[in-house]
Amino acid sequence: MNDIYVFDACALIALLTRETGYENVESIIKQAADGQVKIVMHTLNLYEVYNDVCRSYDETAALVFLQETEKSPITLRSEISMEMIISASALKRKYKMSLADSIGLAQTIISQGIFVTADHHELDVVARNEEIGFSWIR
Repeated sequence: MNDIYVFDACALIALLTRETGYENVESIIKQAADGQVKIVMHTLNLYEVYNDVCRSYDETAALVFLQETEKSPITLRSEISMEMIISASALKRKYKMSLADSIGLAQTIISQGIFVTADHHELDVVARNEEIGFSWIR
């Protein structure tokens, strides 16, 4: 197993809503279930998905989503180490991004992984200027 994928919130939202690119997310999850790759997601990014499901549907649907996520091959990380604080803060200041994006990218750096996202408008500049792997779902 070589590849570690770090999911951005929009990756799971695309899967849940069957948006363009959801097949890419589904494929990574299947590979992880087969032990071919590993998926990591920071709980702050999971919070974004939970909040989106609450707004779009209701809290019951969001709770079901959380239960399904716990059963999935996604490894959740909740720690915010000093290394993450430094990395996320530098990214947030330099690119004026959201806290959640900076945490997700810092998780990617720490995991030496590939960030799975659809947020071109916010993250293309990061992809051009930083040594962070990206997997664009669309």
